Amino acid sequence: MPRWKNCGTERSCLHKMTDPIARRRAFAKKNSLTIGFTAIADFSSFIGQEYLAGIMRAAEDYGVNFINMADAVRHTLFTDVHFLPQYLTKTQFMRAPLLDGLVTWASSLCDYMPQNEIQALFARLLPLPMVDIGYLDIPNVPSIRIDNGYAIHLLVRHLVKEHGFTRIAFMGARSSRPHELRRDCFRAEMHKRGLDACADMIFMADSLDEQDVAVQVEALLSAPQMPQAILTSSDIIAAHVIDALEKRGISVPDDLVVTGFNNQLAGITAPCPVTTIDLAYFARGYQAVELLLDRIQYPASVVLNRTVKTSLVVRQSCGCFEQSIVHTFATASKRTAPQENASEHDVRAYLASCVQDIFPHESPARQEALVTAIIQDYTNLPPPPLKNTGMVQDVAQGAAAVRLRRNHYHAPCGLARACKRQRRTDAPHRKHLPRLARPARGVCRLHHDRAAKRFIFKHDDQHGAFACGNQDRKTVAKRPAL
Repeated sequence: MPRWKNCGTERSCLHKMTDPIARRRAFAKKNSLTIGFTAIADFSSFIGQEYLAGIMRAAEDYGVNFINMADAVRHTLFTDVHFLPQYLTKTQFMRAPLLDGLVTWASSLCDYMPQNEIQALFARLLPLPMVDIGYLDIPNVPSIRIDNGYAIHLLVRHLVKEHGFTRIAFMGARSSRPHELRRDCFRAEMHKRGLDACADMIFMADSLDEQDVAVQVEALLSAPQMPQAILTSSDIIAAHVIDALEKRGISVPDDLVVTGFNNQLAGITAPCPVTTIDLAYFARGYQAVELLLDRIQYPASVVLNRTVKTSLVVRQSCGCFEQSIVHTFATASKRTAPQENASEHDVRAYLASCVQDIFPHESPARQEALVTAIIQDYTNLPPPPLKNTGMVQDVAQGAAAVRLRRNHYHAPCGLARACKRQRRTDAPHRKHLPRLARPARGVCRLHHDRAAKRFIFKHDDQHGAFACGNQDRKTVAKRPAL
């Protein structure tokens, strides 16, 4: 179909995609909305940072005011450990007209309060429009969730299809409800693929601590049948599993494959980078604001939860190269490097294509800045040191540097005195030279050729002879360093 015949359809689709965005922008601009965010989170972890970054970015894009009412987990003994009552006092400000809506992370309070008390706490804030980004169900409050079943399907499909594994074990923690949900999804996926034996290879630690995970690793290794891969419900558990296996001489991924979940820093910094699932925390925070704006504009609408699509992040713990590395090698084999005498334009074009393959998500401006930095790093290298042709430096490079002394020279007294005054700057000290490199006395002489009216410095030793001259007497007298 010609391009112009399809313009109407594309324009209609674009209009359908951008219409909700335009509607939210107009509504927020007209009403000058203010929204808040509440949680008790460990903001030293990237999960809380990504949530907060997504919420703040959406608030900026839609032009709404934002108040961060979250509290951070205490990490030192110098702060009040009983911060929960202080946090609960903030709930009195989570009401209209101070706020028009609230993004909640209710499950972040599960370590400090029972679930029924958390649900009752946020239920008392109704009818304030709210959207939750955690896994805890709050009555009449929509939420932004992930599909654990689809995420487990991605991991199992990769292990079965790409690697041909049929013995896959699962390891999680009983202390976390999401881990239990992923365990149930793992069983369902194994049953769907006819691998019912794997559904019984489940090991649940008491917590995420390294000691509890090590206990389950011992139980796994003592099982009647050794698995080919371990699918864990968290990157933290995956990192502990890799450490425990390496202490027992089991290499990952050569002997056993390990995968994670959550795409956390622990999986990236593990001894073997962990293949994992990215849960799109930034996107969930961003979409929570969009859903909250819809709730504020249409408070009587039906409450619908929204699911954010997860993605598989392939790293080395499953035996694969990272996707960026595979793509770079595939494209590099097709790319022709510029010749030795190529122009800067050709070099820049080549580097730009390499940078774009390695960092596809960076903006063009940042990619161009990186190309410029690479070129500057190579073009601004200090030049190789030039050989100094001075008299004394030549002697030093020949491992026969000398300390100028008056009795070494057969020359007019005026020139000898001038050389003596400047000897500390004209030649290295004898004590700084190796013993074999020090010249013997009397072998360095400055001869005055009366016929040619010039001074000639001669040095004869076993390494060769040096002769420097072609200077008249007046010049030498003013500049003793010949």
